[in-house]
Amino acid sequence: MNTNKDAVLNELLILYPETDNEIEAYSAVYDLLETLRIIPFDEFVIKIGLVDPSQSEGHEADLDEEAYVVVSGYDKKQNLQFALGFAKWEEWVNATLDVDQTLQITDESIIAICLYEMTFYGFDEASIENELRDLENGLSSDMFH
Repeated sequence: MNTNKDAVLNELLILYPETDNEIEAYSAVYDLLETLRIIPFDEFVIKIGLVDPSQSEGHEADLDEEAYVVVSGYDKKQNLQFALGFAKWEEWVNATLDVDQTLQITDESIIAICLYEMTFYGFDEASIENELRDLENGLSSDMFH
């Protein structure tokens, strides 16, 4: 509500320049998300925070990367963090955001980061579901060889 599609897509290109050749697909997903109904959903929280490798034990300045923003899901009932790439988009749209208070980030950046994460495995939920099935089948077959 506090921004618009053009601002979000511009931020997406700044944060992830490699998305330039697929910007129309991101635009279409954004449009689809705006049509999803708003429903109360408290199954999980989208957590957005900063990971600073320099603050971790064993940090090697020449090898470790700079601090970066990380997005993850958090299931309150199971006290479990998880990647969001396979979450249903209706859940994404209706999840509560928990943004680290020390992170200075704009609404456009938050939405761009979420848009990138949610489309990591495809630009429609059917493709993402197929990717998940392939991953699960691959793990299953690898476990028995």
